Amino acid sequence: MAKGIYEREGKNGDVTYYIRYQFQGTDIKERVGRKSRGFTRETAKEALKSRLGDIARGQFNLEKTRKPVPFSKLVERYREFASSYKRGWETEKYIVEEFASLFGDTPLAQITTWQIEKWKAEGGKRLNPVTVNRRLTVIKHMFKQAVEWDLVKSNPATSVKRFTVNSERTRFLTQHEIQTLLETCEKQITSPWLLPLVTLALNTGMRQGELLRLKWENVDLERGSITIIQSKTLRRKTIAINEPAGEALNWLQENRYGELLLMWPWGDPIGKVTVYDAFKKACSTAGISDFRFHDLRHTFASHLVMAGVDLVTVKELLGHKTINMTNRYTHLAQEHKAQAVAKLGERIQGERNATESQSGSVSEELKQAINAVLPPNVAQNRNIFLVRRGRGLGISNEIKQKVEAASGFEPLHRGFADLSLNH
Repeated sequence: MAKGIYEREGKNGDVTYYIRYQFQGTDIKERVGRKSRGFTRETAKEALKSRLGDIARGQFNLEKTRKPVPFSKLVERYREFASSYKRGWETEKYIVEEFASLFGDTPLAQITTWQIEKWKAEGGKRLNPVTVNRRLTVIKHMFKQAVEWDLVKSNPATSVKRFTVNSERTRFLTQHEIQTLLETCEKQITSPWLLPLVTLALNTGMRQGELLRLKWENVDLERGSITIIQSKTLRRKTIAINEPAGEALNWLQENRYGELLLMWPWGDPIGKVTVYDAFKKACSTAGISDFRFHDLRHTFASHLVMAGVDLVTVKELLGHKTINMTNRYTHLAQEHKAQAVAKLGERIQGERNATESQSGSVSEELKQAINAVLPPNVAQNRNIFLVRRGRGLGISNEIKQKVEAASGFEPLHRGFADLSLNH
């Protein structure tokens, strides 16, 4: 855009003067004023000269020349933008409204990094760090869009760092806890859908949102498969149906109320809040603490790994894009292998002890047969030693023949060797 002055005539015949110039590669158009209020073309020339002088001296502040844009305008535009394309908008919209209440009509240019840091610090005192980080991500994105839409020059949230948290939570249920939880879910009379829902989560590894949005058209009971578009990766995934999952689906089909698997008899979908309340109650009744619905997915993966399924297969079953997310279960494979090797060691040691006990004793019948053929004065003869070699006994050939002749007993040949010392 060329530098200069231009004017625009309104519907009432009044003329408005504007100046145009560039600052740091950005084209700027600035309103000077109306002719009816005393502004002239000469006034506009002086204004342009002043602006170019400020830029040359490094004293120009772009934000001061802009018409203040209130935060409420950003909220309005962002709401329209995000609701049309963001998958998580149904949850995110509540966060946007929270910021709308916080900043109100404050001009975007006046919202500082310090204000956002203060909000973060206060939120960290009363909320989970993960929750604060999730909300911080929203405000960062809102200001990023504001910069792209030329509503503000810079993003004050860019330098605000997220809380450091350990997001690799792998809480999972033991086999006993699984049975207890299922039995408790079965007793939830007001939520009869809870048992098949939990059963499907445990046996398919599907996320709660994927299950609540699952339609019957995506379920093929004849072929034993479920096909979904994953909520996070937007990739198509086919899930095999095992026997428990098949029984849960059969129950849901017998109690079908619409196109979704999980619906109330009056046709409304079962929502996340309802599931949260019912699942929390079931866990409390079952005596299971520190456990969320998403941890059923961890339980699915953890028991696969402990059953010996390789991590690549677990990755495919979970629908992870990369193996990095699946690697959180590596320690379970190592621990389970260590336990298996320890059991093998116990078994081998037990067999060894049993063998030693058996091979360390010589039957009375064999002792009598040996004594019957030994000369009275053993010292005048060769010393005979029975030396352990393994399992069974081996005796010098001469004695062996006499023992066989005297008793008809044939000594064992494996495990012991004879050692004779000549004098």
